[in-house]
Amino acid sequence: DYLSIHHYENPNRFATGPKIFENFLKQTAELISQSRNPKLKIYVSEWNAQCTDWRTGLYCGAILNVFERLGGSVGMAGPALFLRHVSAPAWDNAFINFDHCSWFPAPNYVVMRLWRINYLPLRVALEGDPGPLSIVGTTDKSRSKLVLKAVNPSDEGVSVVLEIAGGSETGKARLKLISPGSLLERNSLASPNAIRPVTGKVEATGKIYSFSMPRYSVAVLQVDLNPD
Repeated sequence: DYLSIHHYENPNRFATGPKIFENFLKQTAELISQSRNPKLKIYVSEWNAQCTDWRTGLYCGAILNVFERLGGSVGMAGPALFLRHVSAPAWDNAFINFDHCSWFPAPNYVVMRLWRINYLPLRVALEGDPGPLSIVGTTDKSRSKLVLKAVNPSDEGVSVVLEIAGGSETGKARLKLISPGSLLERNSLASPNAIRPVTGKVEATGKIYSFSMPRYSVAVLQVDLNPD
């Protein structure tokens, strides 16, 4: 039923690696479609970037967007390493890092949690030039909200303008932003919340929503649809 694939990325390829892997998954899906078992799905049973600094957070957001875009062929995905005691430095890429007293989330955990909290099951079409951004838009079955998940892996800030098409009335918008400023920023036992989501500023004019993404940042925009 599933073809299991492992994929560990060099953290220095946090910007280019996700697109390269997306192309590989597309090629694999095409081979499957021409095989004797065209219903076979891809299971990315281990994926991650090999570090616990902010590069792995940027990589995480982009690769999760890839999995959503390829949901028809990627049936499951599971990250690794899940848990690591801080006395074990060899695999310093775990989502959860701990000692005998406490723990801290790596950037990949922080981003994956933000993506999960804002998960909606139906992907919506996006038009326009995203520039360096990795972007996915989703909605729910009742079309009550729209979520835009974006990653800016470039070293320059990007202004994002989203215009919602169609007949839906729009309402309040909320923006969560993670922008540590440095690629080498990380959480630790001493500072477990150095990298965390904060409330960002979003401007609304009718159905047009605008916000800024600093360099090396991720953002989640949630917009209410058909408000009472």
